[in-house]
Parts: sequence; C-alpha cells; structure tokens
Amino acid sequence: MPKKAAGKASGKGGKGKGKDNDTQDVSFQMRKVRVEVAKFCTELRIPPELDLEKLFNTKIYDALIENSGKMIFQGDRPGKAGVQALSCVLRETCPVYVSIRSLFFWRTEVGDEGVASICENCLEKGKNESHSWPGFVHLELLDVRMSALGCQSLSRSLRENIPLRNLVIDHNAIGWRPDAMMRGRDEGATHLAEGLRGNSELAFLSMAYCQIGPAGGVVVGEEIVRCTKIKQLKLRGNRIMARGLTAISLNLGKSESLQQLDLSDNRQAEQSRGQSC
Repeated sequence: MPKKAAGKASGKGGKGKGKDNDTQDVSFQMRKVRVEVAKFCTELRIPPELDLEKLFNTKIYDALIENSGKMIFQGDRPGKAGVQALSCVLRETCPVYVSIRSLFFWRTEVGDEGVASICENCLEKGKNESHSWPGFVHLELLDVRMSALGCQSLSRSLRENIPLRNLVIDHNAIGWRPDAMMRGRDEGATHLAEGLRGNSELAFLSMAYCQIGPAGGVVVGEEIVRCTKIKQLKLRGNRIMARGLTAISLNLGKSESLQQLDLSDNRQAEQSRGQSC
C-alpha cells in the first residue's frame, strides 16, 4: 500500500528524509491516477480541448500533497461528462492510491446524470477499514442543476447506509415540478425521506432554496424530523408555508436526534425564523 502524502521524518539521522519519501510516494500514486484519468476521459469521449485530464490530475495531486482529502470544483468545468469520468477515476483509485473523503461542486453543471454517477461510483464504495479510509463522508452539490431525479439517486445510496455524514444540496429546484405539485407530492423531499428511513449515518442535511413546498414540508416533518437520525437540518428559503410548518412543529418533540433546525426566509414562516430545538 502506498504511503500517505503527508508525513514526518523518523528514526536516527532521518532529518529531511521524510519529505523525499513523501515526494516518491506521491509520484507513485500519481502514475496510477494519470493512467485512470486518461482511460476514462478516452472511454467517455471527453473533448481534448476541455483539458480535463490536466484538471483532474492537478486536483488530485494537490489533495495528495496537502493531505486534505477533498476536491473542489466550481465554474464551467468539469461538466456532466467530466463528473462521470471523475467518479470512475475515484472508484478505481480510492482508497489505495488516493484518500478523497469530501467532494464539493459549487455552481457547476453536474445534473441528474452526474449525481447518479457520484452515487454509484463514489458514495456506494462504503468505507475501507483496512486502509483507515472512512469513505466519502461529505458531499456538497450547490446549484448544480439537479432535480428530483438526482434526489432519487441519492435516496438509493442513502438506503444502503453509506458512510456519508454531511449532505448539502442548496439552490437546486428539487421541489418544484408542476405535475408533482398537482398530485400533492414534493418529489425531491419524498425521495430523500425514503432513503433516510433506515440510514444511521447522515447527521447534517441542508436543502436551502430548493423550492420545497407545503407538501414537502409535511414530508420533512412526518418523515425526516420524526423518523431519521438527522441532527442538523437546514431549510432556509423554501416555500413550506403554514401547512408544512405545522407538520414540522408537531413532530419536533418526537425526534430523538434533531438538535438544530433552520426555517428562516420561508414564505409565511417569519414566526419560525432561526428556530432551534
């Protein structure tokens, strides 16, 4: 097993030796990474002009050197196909060559297809105790053009009790579908509630500005607040209104785990701003 990138020199006369070993280890790890990056970018026909091979190799190299365990993407790249390629690379290299634990996608186009790839290839890997790797424990999907379909993929992974501890899906329209609203369902919240029923790992869930309506508020109250292990729940800037707020408030006392609840900036929710329990 390759050593981690960060480390200290040890042993008599070992001054300065640790850094050289670390550099050698990272070079060894990056050889495998570059092979996988090139392979999946070719298989998925990523246009060379996007220069995603360089982007992925640089991001992974930085994570190894800094021993940060995280990768952050924002802006135009990597795009839907790029996210699929990245997820495949991480599936093949974690945790033996790379120990990524946290993924951040901020205002970049991941889409429902990209979310499905992340779930299948990364989240469902689980943890690996023999390599002291906790798995993917933190995922942020901030304004990534995800709909309720993306929540369905997340739900399937959550149902497997994956080691994910923190999930942020702010600024995605997971609650607003006219046909779904006419049927009285808020499908994004419903999918997540279904996935969380038997999940004992996820502790932090943020669904701010996701256009969750009254029906979704009822699901949040009766399912997520009452029946899950969530400790912190952020619902800022939605459309929960009186019906949803009533369902949430009626179930606060029935929760065995919820410690913090944010309902600020909800329509007709001014009286519950900053409510905690």
